[in-house]
Amino acid sequence: MLAQEDAVSRGLVEALVADHAVRIVVSLASMRQSLAVHGADLVLLDAAALGDLDLPELCRQIRLTSAVAMIVLLASDDQAGRIQVLEAGADDSFCRALDTMEIKARITGLLRRAAFGAAALTSGTKLRFAGWSIDPGARLLTDPEGRNVDLTAAEFDLLLAFCRNGGKTLSRRTLLTLTRVGMAQPVERSIDVHISRLRSKIETDPHRPVLLKTVRLGGYVFTPVVDAELSPEHPDP
Repeated sequence: MLAQEDAVSRGLVEALVADHAVRIVVSLASMRQSLAVHGADLVLLDAAALGDLDLPELCRQIRLTSAVAMIVLLASDDQAGRIQVLEAGADDSFCRALDTMEIKARITGLLRRAAFGAAALTSGTKLRFAGWSIDPGARLLTDPEGRNVDLTAAEFDLLLAFCRNGGKTLSRRTLLTLTRVGMAQPVERSIDVHISRLRSKIETDPHRPVLLKTVRLGGYVFTPVVDAELSPEHPDP
């Protein structure tokens, strides 16, 4: 938790320590060192402790190197600010003046979802959609006939991001923060090139896509239902 020392932070820490292990840092440098040395399940960034730092850029930097759950506390109820940090990779964002118990509930809920996702990956769980199978651990895509399909790193990261956000409209900027696509050429339109190549590999007719559709002025949406494929070692109870 990167926060300043005040009544809001003290109250939040008191509410969290009963159920969670909390580490408090007071500078960006100490936060980065703590993450590198100890790791974390969730990072709570308090804008009040960051001064004039570019919060969206900080979120992007964290997201490029870590999938850690991330919440940003804003100094005021700023809708535009919330949208900016969410698009930059934060999982949630709200005003630091929100009721302490509601903040705790949101943190607990996000940790629960993050733990579920991590368990799915570490247990060897594959994801299935429309007869296709994607294995995040082995980074393999298998078509409905059981054949492996070659994907570039960027294409695989995009497809995995879509599978984890099925049914949601994802903007180009959001896709850049969820994947490594923009690291060499951080241009939102570069997403379109990778999407076109991905469609050529998973769509029956890439010119009339049904799995990966364009949302006018919005981005892209992955339409099929995505299910977890349980391995033989983890059968249904």
